[in-house]
Amino acid sequence: MLKPQYHILKDFQLESGEILPEIKLEYATQGNKKLDNEGNITNAFIYLHGWSGDYTSVENLKSVIGPGKAIDTNHFYVISPTALGAPGSSAPSTSGLKTDFPHYTLKDMVRAHYELITTKLGIKHLNGIMGTSMGGFQALHWAIEYPDFIDFLILNGTSHRISNRMYGMYHLMNQMITEDYGYMNGNYTDNPLRVMEKSSALSFLWSLSPENYETCFQSRSEFLDGMGDREKDAHEWDANDVIWRNKALLEHDLGDEISKIRIPSLVVAINQDQIVDFNFCVRPMHEGLKNSQLFNYDSIWGHYGCVRDVQKAEGAIKNFVKTIYEKEC
Repeated sequence: MLKPQYHILKDFQLESGEILPEIKLEYATQGNKKLDNEGNITNAFIYLHGWSGDYTSVENLKSVIGPGKAIDTNHFYVISPTALGAPGSSAPSTSGLKTDFPHYTLKDMVRAHYELITTKLGIKHLNGIMGTSMGGFQALHWAIEYPDFIDFLILNGTSHRISNRMYGMYHLMNQMITEDYGYMNGNYTDNPLRVMEKSSALSFLWSLSPENYETCFQSRSEFLDGMGDREKDAHEWDANDVIWRNKALLEHDLGDEISKIRIPSLVVAINQDQIVDFNFCVRPMHEGLKNSQLFNYDSIWGHYGCVRDVQKAEGAIKNFVKTIYEKEC
């Protein structure tokens, strides 16, 4: 079981110019460190979680990250941080600042982790980064901001841009929350659960593949029960945290900037992903990256297949990582 650790960054300046006197960053590690003669870690690998995750999300990928797996923790020292803005790390809810918490960007999320990696852990170079969904957005920013810091990228269920439909869904989610009477301009005492449940249901209705909705539920009442179960997930979400995170996500469009990325990259995608659309988001990213491979597969779980069915990509990941280090020999 992973054990969380914490690091405080002082006077952290955001891209906006605003300064947070301190931010807390949560993270966990697994695997054994390998050190060079100067005591530097030489086998570091970062896993970056998706929209609703935290440092424990790496455990959902045990089929590809772990002892003897494609990302072998016998060889890699795996670091899984909780993103800036997600509970566990500093966020509107956990900082106590609520709406006074500054709006942050994906670049801010990346730089916070860079500071954690370099100042707290003393790492001067990463073997690789794997980012799932919104974690993949961050991985791309890592590659642009720190191109000489990383050997390879694994981009899992993600893209360099969000589609219009994805933009509309997260924009609507924010609109629903902010217009709800329980939100109280963000100064609520009790989290507005009713609208948070509806926001989660909105996400549920397009996260899976069309086949899943038709074949995994045997009746309308069973389907509604499934949607109700998903609504309960939102009981763990804070309204301000969600709004701030969505605003960072809605700005994600790297455009032609991805052509600057020369780091070897493996793009892992699901054909039935309705959130990160294959034709409008994945394929253009693969074609825009100068040094990428593409592995796509079918999953009835749609976008969630990037976690639930990621074992289908284990061989591709293992071969990709093997070729990276064969080239160095």
